[in-house]
Amino acid sequence: MDKLAAERSGNGSAVVREALKTYADVEDRLDEIENDPAFQEMIKKSDADIKAGRVIPHEEVVRGIRARHKRRKKQ
Repeated sequence: MDKLAAERSGNGSAVVREALKTYADVEDRLDEIENDPAFQEMIKKSDADIKAGRVIPHEEVVRGIRARHKRRKKQ
């Protein structure tokens, strides 16, 4: 915080105010996104895909990427 305050004439409270405003702005934007009907529909579809087993687990995707990376390094 000292480094950030130094860039603002040593005003630590300005850093805190700026951080709180940024946090509030992000929260407001997230609320807008979450309340968007298109977003809500996408989440419902994703949940249905997960329940139906139409997704690949994250760990499996990571293993595949690492394996491909190793094969490419050998070439």
